[in-house]
Amino acid sequence: MKKRFLIAFLATAVIGGLFFWFVDLNQVVVLLRLADWRYLAASVIALVIAYILLAVRWRYLLGNQVGFIPSFHSVNVSNLVNSLTPIPEIALRVLITGQGSGMSVPGTTSGMLVERSLEQVMRVLAFLIALLTGYVVAVNSSSIIVNAGLIIGFLVMMAVLLRNAERFVSWIKSQLGRYPRLDKPRIEKVLTDMETGLKLAGGPKQLTVGWLMSFAIWGAFFGFVYLVLIGLNINLPVPQMIAISMMTLAVAPPSAPGTPGLYQATIVGALSLVAGLDLALMTTYAIMIHLLQVLPLLLLGFWGLMGTNLSLRGLLHLQPQVVPVDQEN
Repeated sequence: MKKRFLIAFLATAVIGGLFFWFVDLNQVVVLLRLADWRYLAASVIALVIAYILLAVRWRYLLGNQVGFIPSFHSVNVSNLVNSLTPIPEIALRVLITGQGSGMSVPGTTSGMLVERSLEQVMRVLAFLIALLTGYVVAVNSSSIIVNAGLIIGFLVMMAVLLRNAERFVSWIKSQLGRYPRLDKPRIEKVLTDMETGLKLAGGPKQLTVGWLMSFAIWGAFFGFVYLVLIGLNINLPVPQMIAISMMTLAVAPPSAPGTPGLYQATIVGALSLVAGLDLALMTTYAIMIHLLQVLPLLLLGFWGLMGTNLSLRGLLHLQPQVVPVDQEN
């Protein structure tokens, strides 16, 4: 664990270092000094609203078996750690939620599977909207068709998997049954919990409400990134501003934060596809996007750590709880 973490941390540091090496930081500082902090403060409010909605959706997809505050803490703590380290936000949130609520890790993972599916579709949709603005270079009709096809294909795949969760789990059980050395009672417990989680999160009503919540969350995300553009006095045509905002959300949404350096490089790299943008301006924008995410997460995340009785060091060693299975002699 520590070795993998160290390798990931070093790789992130190298990429981030190279990114800042080739950037005119003096120009970036000048642009930051000219920022309108009223709009930037409004963007933080939009972001906090999005985090609240994220917790509401997370709780709902778990069948409301977890309270709002524990859900809010798990979202903020996992996002904070992922903003500062290479530790995946998905795994952390599953483990923190399972530890605090008593839900099994497989059941919580099923809810995360549905949530990540919703998020992936929203990311592709954001990219499609960016393409439709006409400001993304080297785009033709086939690119738009492909992205629309990805959205439809993902929705169909989700529907098939969730409607046939019981059959899918039964098939996995039959395949694993061929291996006599496996702990079959424990595996059956894990798969049963996973099936229960899929049914909780993937019913028609749950998916419909989940979609509505996703649009509300991403509406707040859009408000966040768009207000940052205004706050940095980036005065461009509205369609171009929309293209910048949607490209940012497609590659680096606040629901999937990244580490410093790598996060900014990802945004600037994606925005290189938007015509007519200045590198220093977009670098300033990427830095401010990450900074304004980390600042509220420091407060919300440390509040979450106190509320869950966890520490940053303890998170590095957090392991899933194993539910004991009674075996007959």
